[in-house]
Amino acid sequence: MAGYGKTLAEYTTYGNIYQPCAALAADAALSETSIYNYIGLTAMTARAAARCDGLAAKGLVSGATTAERAADALAKLHAFGWTAESDSMHNAHYALGNGPILSAMYTMAYGRFGVEANLCGASFAAASAKGDVVAVAPAALAQSFAIANGTANGTPATVVYNDSVGGAKAWQFAVSPSTGAADLGLDNALCQYALVSGKDPATGAALTAASTPTKAQSDAVRSGIAEVLHSANLRGKPAIIVAGRSDALIPVNNNARAYTALNRTIEGASSKLRYIEVTNGQHFDAFLPFSGFDTRFVPLHPYFNQAMDAMWAHLKSGAQLPASQVVRTTPRGGTPGAAPAITAAHVPPFVASPAAADQIGFAGTSITVPR
Repeated sequence: MAGYGKTLAEYTTYGNIYQPCAALAADAALSETSIYNYIGLTAMTARAAARCDGLAAKGLVSGATTAERAADALAKLHAFGWTAESDSMHNAHYALGNGPILSAMYTMAYGRFGVEANLCGASFAAASAKGDVVAVAPAALAQSFAIANGTANGTPATVVYNDSVGGAKAWQFAVSPSTGAADLGLDNALCQYALVSGKDPATGAALTAASTPTKAQSDAVRSGIAEVLHSANLRGKPAIIVAGRSDALIPVNNNARAYTALNRTIEGASSKLRYIEVTNGQHFDAFLPFSGFDTRFVPLHPYFNQAMDAMWAHLKSGAQLPASQVVRTTPRGGTPGAAPAITAAHVPPFVASPAAADQIGFAGTSITVPR
């Protein structure tokens, strides 16, 4: 695996560049009518294709056609750490706003910028169905304290690209100045990744006092990232990590697998960290009722509960921690929006001693996860 161990800010802002284009690749493309195919459901396909065109014009993907460019974008995501199990997930993950929203929020937070800083031309506001900035209704603003989830997901504020051609627009409708196309704000996405990398993504040139973003802005973001990095040395403390293999928000190669491998490198065989990787598991259990999610994925929450019980038994009565393992689940299948009811057979528990084919192993600085 070439890509692993990237920081949250790195893979979030990198994915925000390539995901809408990659979602059109043959290995990721969807034709069903469902929330899972959110790009298609919301008529975003042409804008995703324009993202491919913009990337090609800047030398960031290869290929003469949208299909070829999308395939290269998907390959770049694989190389950066996403598993093939996330391929079709890039569609809804991006189009529901995760990439644009978190790329704006994370860079501002790490760099300690206020929302008024216009960082990479991004701000937050209520928007109309066509993406125009509007005043938020007083009642919606008051209720947001209770019903918003802490991200700029449109309840009531969304991410706005202030530098969009013709005036500020919500990210879905942004027209990039460098391309003149409605490409979901490519310029904004490239700027946010530059804040994290310290370089212009298109040219590779180091940022300066005169670049957009500036070196000082990038230094502030990179300093904030450095402040929250951890060593993975648990100093003998027991821990259980549970992760879904299909997670497109926090890909396992950049998070759970990488952390577990680093911890093992530091603590060796005496480590009390255990890693449970769940097939057909992804980040958002709250999305499982949505059409297309319901047929493909199982909930992770049962494994969180089981891990908590296992840790309680270990701390309270000295029970052995389960071995690191892959748990092989079964999706419900059926028709998007009408999946059969879930049963215990869909979500088998992890076990104390898994079969050899399910054991996660370690050698030197490497972790081996069964397919």
